[in-house]
Amino acid sequence: METGGAMADIPRLVRDATEARRRLLDRIRPLSSVQGAFKADPAEWSIAENVEHLVLAEQGSINRVWAAAEALRRRQPAWAGEPAHRGKSIEQIVTETWAPRQQAPDVATPRRRGPLGYWTVAIQCNQPLLEALPAALEGLDPGEVITPHPISGPWDARQWLAFVRFHLDLHGQQIEGVMRAPGFPK
Repeated sequence: METGGAMADIPRLVRDATEARRRLLDRIRPLSSVQGAFKADPAEWSIAENVEHLVLAEQGSINRVWAAAEALRRRQPAWAGEPAHRGKSIEQIVTETWAPRQQAPDVATPRRRGPLGYWTVAIQCNQPLLEALPAALEGLDPGEVITPHPISGPWDARQWLAFVRFHLDLHGQQIEGVMRAPGFPK
């Protein structure tokens, strides 16, 4: 199952995602509920909706990898096809597979609403899930733990972990855009 140092980069990927979460939290902690609910455009997400989306997407990502690892242990891989993105960075995969202004998969679309304070705590609650994932991968080659992303197709465990970091930073940039929008409450 695991080949040599296949797990060696997993701690770094977890650290990178943890740092991205810290950057996001540094951006949103000082904001009020009014600021969190602000929408410059009714068709765009508020800051709270961005964070809700991040909570849902990260939980889904970690769950997918964990389930794929368990399936591989049972010799019933979650993905049996060609790993079309083998060896690619998450940035390359997203560039190749996402449309401009890509819409979120239905499962990660904000629905509950709620105040930014709630979603700020919820995104922090994802950290223990992220930190537990390496143990779920122990003894496996992360490059063989493959499960499909709803938009991009099959990703391995490393790509999923890189996605958590990428996605937190991507929405951090979107949140900064909301904060720069005309009419943003001060």
